[in-house]
Amino acid sequence: MRQVRTGLLMLALAWLCLMGPRGVAGEVVVSGAPAPTFELVTFSGEAYSKDSLKGRPTLLVFWASWCPVCQKELPVLGRFYSKDKPAQLRVISIGFSDLRGNIERYVKVHPDTFVFPTAFDIDNDVAQAFKVTATPTIVLLDAHGNIVLVHRGAGVLQNPQFREFLATMKG
Repeated sequence: MRQVRTGLLMLALAWLCLMGPRGVAGEVVVSGAPAPTFELVTFSGEAYSKDSLKGRPTLLVFWASWCPVCQKELPVLGRFYSKDKPAQLRVISIGFSDLRGNIERYVKVHPDTFVFPTAFDIDNDVAQAFKVTATPTIVLLDAHGNIVLVHRGAGVLQNPQFREFLATMKG
């Protein structure tokens, strides 16, 4: 019976990972709302909060080690961070909806992917503050700390609104 429950839980988690909360992969929600108050500490000890992020646009990448879409999207974001991102754009990855040990292990095993700061969202508090219900979810904040874009699923780099935002950063 326990195996059946575990299997059903994994199936539900995979569904959320692939389809998002409304069943649409890559669903995009745009908002001009201020980011919620939050605090994170990365595995390397860097502290980030809503206030500390102001002044630079920031991409928050919410993910879990068990998510197959995350496993494909994170290396793409790592290459973008290393080669193509505008200098003023900050990227922070946030492991959530998982065990801390799983996130730490995944980061250590994939050093070429995790070239950006990575934190673990204890008790999913930051994800809840941002109303993140699916993995991956990418939240783009402007330099004033306002939410510009919430993208669920893969393909944020091809998202027209994200590309437009990047174009404004390059001048």
